[in-house]
Amino acid sequence: MVDMGIDFGSTYTTISVYRHSTGMVETLTMSSSPYIPTTVALMGSKYEFGRAARSVTGKRDVRIFKGFKMLLPELDSGLLEARGYDEIHSPRRVAARFLEFCLRQALQCLHESKIHRLVVGVPEIWNQRLHTLDARTVLLNILREFDFVEDAQVISEPAAATAFFSHNFKLSTGREYDGSILLIDYGGGTLDLTLTEVSAEADAVQIKVLERTGAGENEDGKIGKAGIVYMETVMAQAIRQSGLFGDDLPAMDGRFYKAVDNLEEELQFRTGQIKDTFDEYGIDYPEDLEMEFTSIDYRGEYIPVTYRLLVEVYDSVVRPVLKAELDHMIDYMERNAIRYMDRNQDIFKIALVGGFGNYYLVRKQIEDTFQFSTMDKRQEHIIRNQFDREKSISMGAAMLAADVVSIRHTAPFSIGFTGQDPDGVGRTDYAIAYKQDIEYGEAYFPLDGQTGKPLRYLMTDGTLSALAMDFGDTGGRLYRLREEYRRRLTAVAPAGSLMALGFSMDASGELTLHLRQYGLDSATPAETGQKIQLAKCVELFEPEEVEHEL
Repeated sequence: MVDMGIDFGSTYTTISVYRHSTGMVETLTMSSSPYIPTTVALMGSKYEFGRAARSVTGKRDVRIFKGFKMLLPELDSGLLEARGYDEIHSPRRVAARFLEFCLRQALQCLHESKIHRLVVGVPEIWNQRLHTLDARTVLLNILREFDFVEDAQVISEPAAATAFFSHNFKLSTGREYDGSILLIDYGGGTLDLTLTEVSAEADAVQIKVLERTGAGENEDGKIGKAGIVYMETVMAQAIRQSGLFGDDLPAMDGRFYKAVDNLEEELQFRTGQIKDTFDEYGIDYPEDLEMEFTSIDYRGEYIPVTYRLLVEVYDSVVRPVLKAELDHMIDYMERNAIRYMDRNQDIFKIALVGGFGNYYLVRKQIEDTFQFSTMDKRQEHIIRNQFDREKSISMGAAMLAADVVSIRHTAPFSIGFTGQDPDGVGRTDYAIAYKQDIEYGEAYFPLDGQTGKPLRYLMTDGTLSALAMDFGDTGGRLYRLREEYRRRLTAVAPAGSLMALGFSMDASGELTLHLRQYGLDSATPAETGQKIQLAKCVELFEPEEVEHEL
């Protein structure tokens, strides 16, 4: 059996394993590449996955499914239908087929039959918005249904990447890393910036997300100004500039996407050539860059792509978006006195993550923003080679699966409820605090500040009409429970009773409400409490009252 980690990306998926025999982590190469397009094709009753699926994009009678990861919690049938999904081919079922294919291929590659522990990275934003919280649960339930997976866990992508870079630092220096890491995750469909704080402890690495921002699919629900849009725009403009097919936009069909794939391969395999050319000629005057970078086959014609075009599209499509998000993060770091411009310290690191983060123009913009120098410690010891950038999430997940690196579990949000104390005074109390250390399955109750014992609430009509949740922002938000749950709670906690109310959380983020009843004249709770498994968030709250500020 093996321990495995997955970076389940919106555009590409990578799988890594930890080899206990050698103490090394490696990313698997299947079908000639470690990067599996997160794409599923349906031709009649036959499914294709990854590169095979992408190669048939645009062909007649072929259904292509993309973006299914971000649609896992979606219930809007109209939106799903517009994206090509239906009841039979839902995002959940498509994701399950894709992941099963990838995992079985990985096991076959390793000559293994079972996965001992599987850790999958998911966007940090899944912890920070009500409508995406359920995606963790849906994904974990998919993984738990695979009979060849003994144990599965989902973890935020920044936590996995931070674990990997912290491990690299220890391998290089012999010391535990203690400081902050700015992760700039630039992939095919998204830009995610996350500032994490790492503190080394005796039994685990404590990783805390301080701030995040971003653009693209994770943030906006659609492909943004990232790698895919950049390459598609370059290819479309090159086709128009060639004059071979008129001035109209090229049709977004299989032949166009094949050309985009070829351009992507050229950008990946010619990184050294791109660097040498831009270092020699610079990028400030695109008119001096008319030389041809490559030519791409499109409909039987070879379309020239110039260095000038690479720069001009970057300046119009990518540069302003990346600048805005970097400015947001810099503003946060300045307000919080984080020494992000100090080149001579070992307590702040910058790590570019994702395939697009390896692109010369992206790296150049970031290096210019932070004024990198040759003796700069801000990237030292955490990145051992350029491919670490693209594989850090899956490799970090594999290390977590193998317990090579461990992370303390902290609550992704605060949760409590509005209620009344024994004197009938209304109040809002949190049972679990944002980023609090927690044990999965253990019940946590709001505590009396003086006695340290669970608070007791006088149950009256409407006492549990709402839950309070706080995702780390100022204040909290009140979410009104659906009528079904209010009826259940009224039956369990009758009016006039004294109750202590708490929550427990499992690895996927699913919540259980715990109730302990007290006698009106006694401080001793009943011997046995009651538990209510709470539904997914989208099923738990009234849709018309989802964001009431406390």
